[in-house]
Amino acid sequence: MRLLADLEDADTSLSSAVASPRGRLRVDVPSPLARMILMPALPAFHARYPEIQLYMGVSDRMVDLIGDNVDCVLRGGEITDPSLIARHVGDLQIGVYAAPSYLERVGTPLHPAELDDTHHRTVGYLRARSGTVAPIGMHRDGERMEVQGRHVVAMDDGNAYLAAGVAGMGVLWLPQYMANDHAARGELLPLFDGWSFDAMPMYVAFPSNRHVSAKLRAFIDWVVDLMPEHVPVASRHENSFHDKHCTDGAHRDQHANVQQIQAV
Repeated sequence: MRLLADLEDADTSLSSAVASPRGRLRVDVPSPLARMILMPALPAFHARYPEIQLYMGVSDRMVDLIGDNVDCVLRGGEITDPSLIARHVGDLQIGVYAAPSYLERVGTPLHPAELDDTHHRTVGYLRARSGTVAPIGMHRDGERMEVQGRHVVAMDDGNAYLAAGVAGMGVLWLPQYMANDHAARGELLPLFDGWSFDAMPMYVAFPSNRHVSAKLRAFIDWVVDLMPEHVPVASRHENSFHDKHCTDGAHRDQHANVQQIQAV
């Protein structure tokens, strides 16, 4: 397990440059988060750091940070790559929704189990690592279940996934930041009142073998300041970095084999 002394060295080496970070920074972010959260806030970042030139990959695919020469990624779900350092920046609160056109055509499910056992259909979201459709965990009054659903279409892009749900293709589960505007306009309706859904942690991650440059630190700090308005942290450890040496199970205990270190 790395002790990450390079992060401490970085603080010293950057002391003269941190006031005016500059240069090219390559980042990769999920497409819905880029469109709905980062792009509207980007003018303020540029005004604050005019010498940083952002090269932003916008996708939901897995990225090889070393091979693709990417400085950092912003991703939802557990970070399973042991070569990465990840900072927990938020928790995606999830809800289940359907378009009015779908509910008029098929009816409103009253219990989550109906999504697996009846005529209802879902829109599937394909996980980048495995290519399988992501289930949703939920609980109410001591009852806990995981729903897979029977999808009519599945895709690996968040914006297309959302569009399919709004078009009435089926029931889907979404982070609230993606659903809020559509729900306010009546284009999506929330389902299963009284059920709570498992939150998804969000991390900004970068290779552990790289120093934290002034421009990378500026971007991470900007993301940390931006997220509470849209994707607030639900846990107590809002400001901790984690050196995550994880197994392949994306839903294993996020605290297993994790060493907390001081935030840079």
